[in-house]
Amino acid sequence: IGVASSVNIYAREKRDEVAVLRCVGSSGWQAFNIYFIQIFFIGLVASVIGAALGAGIQQVVPVLFKEFIPGELKFTLAWQAVVSGIVLGVVVTLLFSALPLLTVRFVPPLQVLRADSAVTKRFSKARAFVYGLVVLFPFLAASYQTDWISGALFTVGLFAVLGLLALVALGILKLARRTFQRQPSFVFRHALSNLFRPNNQTQALLVSIGLGALIISVLNITRSSLLAQVEFTGNENQSNTILFDIQPHQRDGVVKLMTDHQLKPNQVVPIVTCRLSEVKGRSIAALQKDTSSQIPDWALTREYRVTYRDTITHSEELIKGEKQSIKGDSIFVTISEGMHESLNVKIGDSLIFDMQGVPIKVYLSGIRKVDWPKDPPNFIFVFPKGVIDAAPQVWVAATRMDDSPRTSKFQQELITLYPNVSMFDLRLVLSTINAIFEKVGTVVRFLALFSIITGLIVLAGAVINSKYLRMKENVLLRTIGARSRQITQITLIEYAYLGLFAALTGVLLSVGAGWLLCKFFFDITFAAAWLDLLYTGLAVMVLTMLIGWYNSREVINTPPLQVLRKES
Repeated sequence: IGVASSVNIYAREKRDEVAVLRCVGSSGWQAFNIYFIQIFFIGLVASVIGAALGAGIQQVVPVLFKEFIPGELKFTLAWQAVVSGIVLGVVVTLLFSALPLLTVRFVPPLQVLRADSAVTKRFSKARAFVYGLVVLFPFLAASYQTDWISGALFTVGLFAVLGLLALVALGILKLARRTFQRQPSFVFRHALSNLFRPNNQTQALLVSIGLGALIISVLNITRSSLLAQVEFTGNENQSNTILFDIQPHQRDGVVKLMTDHQLKPNQVVPIVTCRLSEVKGRSIAALQKDTSSQIPDWALTREYRVTYRDTITHSEELIKGEKQSIKGDSIFVTISEGMHESLNVKIGDSLIFDMQGVPIKVYLSGIRKVDWPKDPPNFIFVFPKGVIDAAPQVWVAATRMDDSPRTSKFQQELITLYPNVSMFDLRLVLSTINAIFEKVGTVVRFLALFSIITGLIVLAGAVINSKYLRMKENVLLRTIGARSRQITQITLIEYAYLGLFAALTGVLLSVGAGWLLCKFFFDITFAAAWLDLLYTGLAVMVLTMLIGWYNSREVINTPPLQVLRKES
């Protein structure tokens, strides 16, 4: 996008030179080759510089990310990667500069006399060929690094994202043009009109800058949604501590100890370990040998921890069938949603569990939807009371603890009176997961910044390439009475608009992409960190405004007489 945008502006500004060349006998292809060779050498030099910068950054990575990298790593220069980077840079430069440069082939000689003379022909076989290469390029590049299936999926996803970014950017621009142009202030109206100036590449800038905002925002949404699944600090009654391995004769004592220290036992449940020996009348060994079986091996051979009760807890919902019960000589159990698909069973199917060497045949009576992080522990299978009550078992108690001295005293007494009981603090799990996400997030944000930096470089190039046109506009504004302060305000507001619309483009799409990832990929509840998204949008807006203003200083400060003399 950066190469194509910059070369597009460059090619438009070279039309007068191309028209002169056409007048002295140059063909369209000769004019094209002149600038194509020029851009080839620029791309080659830039790729070598980029490879050198990459090698330099590689040496800095161990210093910047030493907290995130396990152990001490020594980096060496991989020449194959350097050559690949240079070749890739040159290919990208040639491929994405070819499309805008092809228009110079059709610049008419009449452009010398008539500056507004239109290009006579835009579509050609060469253009169609280059379009084909543009579509093929990401597929080949991704396939080279992975495989052709991943390459095809990557290519489809890439063009889908870029297409959505372009559509959202176009919609935002149309909406802004209708909404903001009604403002009474001339400065705000003119700043908005500048976004629709010829050669301004506004939509390309929104896509390139918005892509960086999209990557960072999706990362933040995914991180906050995953953390929300193990967040135990938001609900006052939510359990955040689990006490394991409580023996049956210790249950009453542990519960009394908890109540003595004003800790509410949210759950006190038994756990019985068992394994499956038959599924729907077929033994586990027969199912493992059956190559047509769709049941994964882990679901057949794992050790199940089950409990028994006659109720449905508030972290569960019976979505199909009936709750666990005993009817005559038959035992009916419930199973968690999703596990019935893994075991390929439905209501009414039979299972045989091996309970410490004792086979117990059961039938499925219902399917429960389990909110696993809510008020643990939760279970895949739940038996009715009166079946496995006498089986070897341990008890588990769940409560909510804080960092008060009362809690510390409880922990000391628990260790003294019941040394076999293990206490599992879910807050430590949350902090560990949060630390992992922070480390991964830092690295991904570092990479995503390259996308935003690329967009800002495109912005700087667009400002520089349209500098002379902006100077002429400023002359006209000053001629009709505009002051330098007003022109500065117009420039700052213009790039604030551009940054705002780019941030909106990326953030709006990130909400949709984050929801799709949470719903269909991670299978978790969507939970966006709206404050983080706001900060991302503000950062993109401020950066865009500063870069645009910095590169426009010469335009703002150039005296009108200098431009008029240059024209004469």
